[in-house]
Amino acid sequence: MKVLRDIAAPDLIMVDPWGIDPPRVASELRRLRASAPQTRIAVLTSDTSDSVLKASLFAGMDGHLSKSSGVATLRDALELILAGDAVFPPRAAALVAQAQQPQGPTPADLVAATADLSRREIQILGCLLAGQSNKSIARRLEITESTVKMHFKNVMRKIGAQNRTQAAVWAIQRGIGPLS
Repeated sequence: MKVLRDIAAPDLIMVDPWGIDPPRVASELRRLRASAPQTRIAVLTSDTSDSVLKASLFAGMDGHLSKSSGVATLRDALELILAGDAVFPPRAAALVAQAQQPQGPTPADLVAATADLSRREIQILGCLLAGQSNKSIARRLEITESTVKMHFKNVMRKIGAQNRTQAAVWAIQRGIGPLS
């Protein structure tokens, strides 16, 4: 952490939690996020366990990448992260849903919790929870990919999320489910 204080804010931090006791991974990642709130942070690891992936998700990391990925895949993922997207393996959506099961909100609670979101923005969140990319959301809803991105920006602004993962957690906590 000292290194972060000694230099100007970097655009991207890549971290490998290898060597950290598994119970401490989440707290260390949260501490890193708190020390660099405006910096994009990606976990690059060879650990494929759900516990490390969950730690990345719930600590607010911007990506979780496998060291076994090819160079082109890693480059593309890092470019997306630097552009403001979140990049996680497909199973991340299921882990978020599993960890954040709603406690049975009433329809009135759902309306109140999503009152500031348009019907289309709620659909976009549902597609996000289904693990769909911007391109597949655009196809499914018969809109352009740039329109999908605009809706995501509006949703993130309205709910105060910094990335798609935080938006997914917000949606699940309010009873919004995957669009099937």
